[in-house]
Amino acid sequence: MPAIISKASGKIILFGEHAVVYGYPAIAVPINTVQVKVSILPSINKKQSIIKLRNINWHDDVLFTALDKNDPIRISINNVFALINQNPPHFEMIVSSTIPIAAGLGSSAALAVAITKGMSQFLGINLSNDEINALAYKSEVIQHGSPSGIDNSVITFGHPMLYSKTKNISQIEIKNTIHILLADTGKRTLTKDVVTLVKQSLDKNPDFIKPILAEIGGLVEEAAEALLYGKLKKIGSLMVRNHIALKKLGVSSNELDQLVESALNNGALGAKLCGGGKGGYMVAICEPASCERVSSGLVADGATHIISTTIVGSFKG
Repeated sequence: MPAIISKASGKIILFGEHAVVYGYPAIAVPINTVQVKVSILPSINKKQSIIKLRNINWHDDVLFTALDKNDPIRISINNVFALINQNPPHFEMIVSSTIPIAAGLGSSAALAVAITKGMSQFLGINLSNDEINALAYKSEVIQHGSPSGIDNSVITFGHPMLYSKTKNISQIEIKNTIHILLADTGKRTLTKDVVTLVKQSLDKNPDFIKPILAEIGGLVEEAAEALLYGKLKKIGSLMVRNHIALKKLGVSSNELDQLVESALNNGALGAKLCGGGKGGYMVAICEPASCERVSSGLVADGATHIISTTIVGSFKG
């Protein structure tokens, strides 16, 4: 049985956080700058399977059977095991990741996708992307309670997409390469907690929250057209409006607002919080000539880490 290596990228949501949970569309893109890597090898002549975690700041080895039943690694592996009608072979799995955890960059979904893809190949199961996506979503449900499904979808299929829970997923065409800066607030929050906060606000004050969600959904539709025709300034202004709406929704923070203001003051075309909010990363787009100035300003104004990446144009017209 050969060794298997599986990778999955991080992701960012350009437009539509939180509203996407309630059926509105969102636009998300994969970012290959940060990734999860899973290596799986047969465990010959050993009576246990072992998981080896290898991240920048820590190493840990743990028996598969010692993982908590709700551990995301165990859940993803068991989801694939459930597809075979025999006892699974013992294995050694090495998991390494450069995706920051609880930062809005899809760390849990990337982990689920990489493990699902790698373990299914290890067991000789030929899963389609749709099947990998469905199993990864099952893992996300355990982690986040009521996820939209956008994270696992964009990571599984690996291209920019317009996503809706109630409509078919469609690939987004992007005319121009977009230069992205991601700035870390240094503050971590769980997506599940922020999603719950929005649900509580919606239940308590639907007349205030529902129009905000609808506004965000409308911005997504405008953004899809702007991306198609390469209107970068329009994309930037829509990002700012999206951030203002998310701020009204109550999911921003002082740190995120400060970084958004910093990016705009230093020449970014647009900026907004990225992911669940209340912490994690802010995303900004900029012209190539201004990216260095924007990045330096973000560091000066409190960003603890900067990720620079691009969304490569995919326009076919």
